[in-house]
Amino acid sequence: MLSLQFDRRPPGQCLHWALAVLCGGSLLALATPARAQATAGTYFPTGNVGYDQDFGVTVLSRVRPGYEATGVQMGSFTIRPELDQSIFDNTNINGTPGSGSSSWGSDTTGTISAASDWLRNSLSASLGFDHQQFFQLPSESFTNWNIGLGGGYTIGDSQLYATYSHSSYNQLGTTIGTQQSDTPALNTTDTGEIGYTFNFGRFAVTPTLDLSAYRFGPVTAGGAQVSQSYLDRNVIAGGVETRYALTGAAGVLFVVRGISSDYINPQPGQLNNNSTAVQVLGGIDYQAEAIWRYSLLVGVQYTDFAAAEYGSETAPIVSAQVVYTPSGVLTVTGSATRSVQDTETSSSNGFVLSQANVIVDYELLRNVLLEGRGGFQYATYFQGGSQAAETVGGGVTWLINQYVHLSVNDDYTNQNAPSGSEGTLNNQGFTNLSGAYTQNILLLSLRFGL
Repeated sequence: MLSLQFDRRPPGQCLHWALAVLCGGSLLALATPARAQATAGTYFPTGNVGYDQDFGVTVLSRVRPGYEATGVQMGSFTIRPELDQSIFDNTNINGTPGSGSSSWGSDTTGTISAASDWLRNSLSASLGFDHQQFFQLPSESFTNWNIGLGGGYTIGDSQLYATYSHSSYNQLGTTIGTQQSDTPALNTTDTGEIGYTFNFGRFAVTPTLDLSAYRFGPVTAGGAQVSQSYLDRNVIAGGVETRYALTGAAGVLFVVRGISSDYINPQPGQLNNNSTAVQVLGGIDYQAEAIWRYSLLVGVQYTDFAAAEYGSETAPIVSAQVVYTPSGVLTVTGSATRSVQDTETSSSNGFVLSQANVIVDYELLRNVLLEGRGGFQYATYFQGGSQAAETVGGGVTWLINQYVHLSVNDDYTNQNAPSGSEGTLNNQGFTNLSGAYTQNILLLSLRFGL
């Protein structure tokens, strides 16, 4: 279901565009919308585009003339093509014990996006692909693709906007709370959203409606394929977001959302995972000059399951973010979240996920950027048991010119097996939850853009 959360891939591996590709997701238009993310960063985006130490500008959002692709102008549209070519060493592709799934590989990612330059209305589209080739394990190679459309029509002083995206992506068995698999599982997601903002002076009220369809391909365990069709679901979410602008860049937010998750292919003899939920949360965003920025969302989610055996769950949900920019060359970003997640196995009806991440970005030279990152995840399953994962890594990016960027990244992940959980086998006798593993990804990437 839609919930307050950060990306659930291993922490740290999602903090750089190239590592997002190797986590089984993808970059930019290829990002898999497996769950809508309602975080402090979503409602209070950080990193204003600007120069040097302008208000709210971070190391990564700073404009660097001569090192950024400007796009190609075609009539009233700006076209932005990009092509990324990477080589990597992944010591554990599927997150299995030992090193049986280690491989060098090649990753080729291409995206093309177009956005209108109209004054009142807007229209944009994107198309992308991501092909990963594993040299030692060619049978596990795969291709992801994604398409997105969006537009807005101005009514009064605001735009009535609508978006749609389709994503076909391969999920690896390396994520907390997901089905363990010996090979990538091909999933698809379709998501649409519509909304409009009513402005009343300092008040802004935005009603939204989201429709999503999640479909899951089979996983491989013990040499046999295991269907995941029981995870297929349709999700409807609607809500109202109210903002109040305070003096300066500060603002207050209040959100109420209703969510319905309908699992369309329940397993015979298994409990129904259908649920309805209500989220209520409030928060504040405050920026002190150009040094500190604080964002906080706090609330509660009440989930009522269709199966009487599951009952209901009430869980606090929290998302906090702190951005520290003491100088024009250093930005430290810390974030923490607690969220409720839908089940993605037959052994649980959901879980609470707590996460914390720290990212340090440093501008060594105007065209040389360094990054260090670390993260922690902790899952508590409703049916009992817990699981944790830690990741640490770093990288360097060399902006050669506006057309070519070169980067090197390395990330290490350690995840433990579910402890104390019940019902960890499905009806075929295979372990459901992703288990204990270690993984290191070394990545060299070359990006081309116009």
